[in-house]
Amino acid sequence: MTSTERGDLCQETARSLYEENCRLTLETALERTPMYGGWRSLDPGAGRNIDERYRSLPVLTKDGIRAAFPYGLVPRGQDLDAALSRGEVSFVRTSGTSDDALENIWNQRWWDASERSSWKLNSVASRVATGQKLEAILASALSVGPRSENAPLDRQARTLGRFLFLNEYGSTAQWPEGHEKRILSELAELRPAVLEANPSLLARLARYAVRTGSAAWQPPLIVFTYEFTSALHLRDIRRVYDSPLASSYGTTEAGYVFMECEHGNLHQNADSCRVDLIPIRGISGSVASEGELQPGSLAKILATTFGNEWFPLVRFEVGDIGRIADAPCPCGRHFGITLSSIEGRMKSLFVADGRLVTHREMDLALSRVDGLEQYRLDQKAPREVGLAVVLAPGARPEAARQAVDALRCVLGVDSRISVSIVKELYPESSGKFLMAHRSFVLEASNG
Repeated sequence: MTSTERGDLCQETARSLYEENCRLTLETALERTPMYGGWRSLDPGAGRNIDERYRSLPVLTKDGIRAAFPYGLVPRGQDLDAALSRGEVSFVRTSGTSDDALENIWNQRWWDASERSSWKLNSVASRVATGQKLEAILASALSVGPRSENAPLDRQARTLGRFLFLNEYGSTAQWPEGHEKRILSELAELRPAVLEANPSLLARLARYAVRTGSAAWQPPLIVFTYEFTSALHLRDIRRVYDSPLASSYGTTEAGYVFMECEHGNLHQNADSCRVDLIPIRGISGSVASEGELQPGSLAKILATTFGNEWFPLVRFEVGDIGRIADAPCPCGRHFGITLSSIEGRMKSLFVADGRLVTHREMDLALSRVDGLEQYRLDQKAPREVGLAVVLAPGARPEAARQAVDALRCVLGVDSRISVSIVKELYPESSGKFLMAHRSFVLEASNG
């Protein structure tokens, strides 16, 4: 058998397994899970192509999950109360903004399996993320890990198994003097195999290291998660860290959905989930047919989970936008969907000159402004944008005007952009930084 024939056989085997997982999740949802009771009549039936069956179904929203929580989420035959009593599952609340926060049924065993399957999509992660070595996490305590309101926690209280949580505070507004120094010291002493980080927090740590001349331990792998990764974050982080970087994209509800490979593309975690993409078109934010996917186009991301017997998700709209890769990835991973980027959230999709502009497009424009350290954007009306900026130490105030000019290049010369220079920007009540937000609803859009 030639190498080409072996590759074709592996592809066929992967496709068969993937379609079987799609079928099992769909049938568990439609036949046994109360939340999907109204969907059964829409399914064209087991004899039809699996993709056609999925396309015939509606989109699951967070409101749908809220309405069914908790017992409507659980397939019949599963005893949720017993599972809660023995600690097999628990209730967790996501750290989204006030309209996004959602209570879920948390299944740690399923989550760990989803994470493990994502590692093989990045050559560095497949080598260093063994599931046995120490990993450090730098995130808001509202997202993960032990939390303190007003006093530091010792290292023992922040260590759970092989995980060291570097930050015990919900907001950077609570960080005490010396917090960054402690984080750098613990990383240098313990040398974790993987550093998982909110990009905004790691950028803040990197700026501290530059400002104070502090050395920084170089982890074998840094994984970004929880937030949109800004080009400004990357600029600050790369001033200090030479480590391989990878973005891991997922949600509390759907697990690990995409993983960035060593060439910068994001690959579907096809062992753990199905992904459906709905192309976005037009000023209204309306969608095209799911069969009309084009390379380079924008699309809403829908996730269907495999193997979570307590909380099967089908076509769950996560609220984010991906850009479809326009060419095969050089890494050679071709099975499943490949994205060139996560472009931001539906709520950060701006309107400009009769077209739609993503957060990533605005972010790349702002990243070219020297002296700009942080920003926050709010589109209050189709031609009205508020911009708050934090300037780097020593930067001239003209950088704020240059940021406005950069934005006009993507939003149009007729955009009314008001700018303010502020000393600090803080995260949302969720503990995450939402850097761009549209304050009005797009016509015919649920973003």
